[in-house]
Amino acid sequence: MENNRESYIRKYDKILIYLVVYTITFFAFVKTLPYTIPFVLAFIVAAIVSPIVKKLISWTSNQIHQNLVILATLLTFYGIIGTLVTALTIRLVNQSALLVVNGVNYINENYDAIVRWFQNQYDWLASNIQSLDPAIIESGSEMLSSTLNSLKDVVISMGRAVGGFAIDTIAGLPTLMLIIIFTVVCSFFFTKKFINDPGFIYNYLPTSDTQENRVRNIITEGKNMVVRYSLSYLLIIMITGVISMIGYLILGIPYALILGLVTAFLDLLPVLGVSAAYIPLAFYYFTQGNMTIPIGLGILWIIVAVGRNIWEPRILSSSLNINPIITIMAIFIGLKIAGIIGMFFLIFMAVGFKVLQTVGVLDKFNQKQTASQ
Repeated sequence: MENNRESYIRKYDKILIYLVVYTITFFAFVKTLPYTIPFVLAFIVAAIVSPIVKKLISWTSNQIHQNLVILATLLTFYGIIGTLVTALTIRLVNQSALLVVNGVNYINENYDAIVRWFQNQYDWLASNIQSLDPAIIESGSEMLSSTLNSLKDVVISMGRAVGGFAIDTIAGLPTLMLIIIFTVVCSFFFTKKFINDPGFIYNYLPTSDTQENRVRNIITEGKNMVVRYSLSYLLIIMITGVISMIGYLILGIPYALILGLVTAFLDLLPVLGVSAAYIPLAFYYFTQGNMTIPIGLGILWIIVAVGRNIWEPRILSSSLNINPIITIMAIFIGLKIAGIIGMFFLIFMAVGFKVLQTVGVLDKFNQKQTASQ
């Protein structure tokens, strides 16, 4: 009995230590990121590029040739990424600006009709509920009027936000160029270090040889699992986004690129998924008297839903298999607590916890019951 209690305490002591260490590490990383972002990006790029460089320089051990191969590979990598990001950004900015401008114009031109439609629906609903208190009906009508009156302000605020973002982006170009320069330079030295001494990062850990090997195994296994998990989900949402964008183009829905990206992002949400994008669009075109696009979106939803049941299990077969409830809780609670930062904090906490359970650092919750059986 005493041994079971001590085992129970040790299990939750390790969980508590993980939570404390993770929290300190996460917020230290986030708070210092504005000062370390070039080096973080350079380290990530070097980790991606170094295996490619190793294969390219496997024919020679000449140091000059090695440097040239590293430089050529990095410039090619940055050139491809820079071209794609620039083209995508320009397209997104153009479509976002057109979407906001057209949205403002549409609200201005059809504001009275929108107000009448919502008011008619509310009057119809109130008239069919006979036992409803008249004071409640009047209060609801006032609330509806107030909400509709603020509709213009919401759209105008969106326009100001897009304009402010564009201005801030232009103002931040000098800083952005400085970050790019430092990232390119540092990625060269990081790549060189990865090639000549792949385990150099472990030299800075205050551990013994035995502990270092244990830490090395944990980090390697955890990194492989997280990379597989991240790439798997990235591939899934990319497939969904591309299919949705092609569907939008076929159906003649404007702003197909930005809507495809929004749909891909919404696909990360468990349960709701792409329905959070398709249903509002279908409802909008239905109210406009267009039945073709809602039917087309329904077919598109079936294609995506059936397709995900085919490709998602295969893609995620080697992932962490985190319970969807945990993902929902991490997204909702994180957003409520601290917005996007809070969401990433809880998601990465869950992923890290699952990784450490998988590699045996943290005990699984059902481990005690299994052992007793």
